[in-house]
Amino acid sequence: MKNLAIAAAVTLMFATVAAADTSAGTLTVTGTVASSINLTIESAGGTTSGTGTAAATSDLGSISKYSSAPTGFTLARGASDWTLSSTIGVKVDQANLTSTDYSLTAQLGSAPASGVVWKLNGSTLSDSAATTLTSTGTYASTGSYSWDVVVADSAAAAAIDNTINFTATSN
Repeated sequence: MKNLAIAAAVTLMFATVAAADTSAGTLTVTGTVASSINLTIESAGGTTSGTGTAAATSDLGSISKYSSAPTGFTLARGASDWTLSSTIGVKVDQANLTSTDYSLTAQLGSAPASGVVWKLNGSTLSDSAATTLTSTGTYASTGSYSWDVVVADSAAAAAIDNTINFTATSN
């Protein structure tokens, strides 16, 4: 009888464990997929860092009419000025977008130093208006744009630092 009482107590204990409490809940998820484009600077003349990002830096070092051209540039000496020439590679990718191409503009971040002209694809850049580089850029392909910095012989010996701001807009 004692064994039967122990067996009944053990059975009751297991029955209690087997009937554990439960609870349920739900998570409602909402969201909207947004289309997007991404611009990266893939290459540029000079000692360049940050390629493959949207914020690359090109260091030309000390430049002059009668010295060697910086890495990735050629130097052409004129009668009253000199031109450093290179290219800039810009890539635009897209996701969740029906657009088949994009337009790309460039604009200087600040007024150029006196006697210095910045050009992309032969067009003079300014800080007051954007210049269209292409109106039918191909996504996922690196476009190469000619880049010239023209320095007049009359320009002051000083920094020519500036920023070229690119803007890609899906068509």
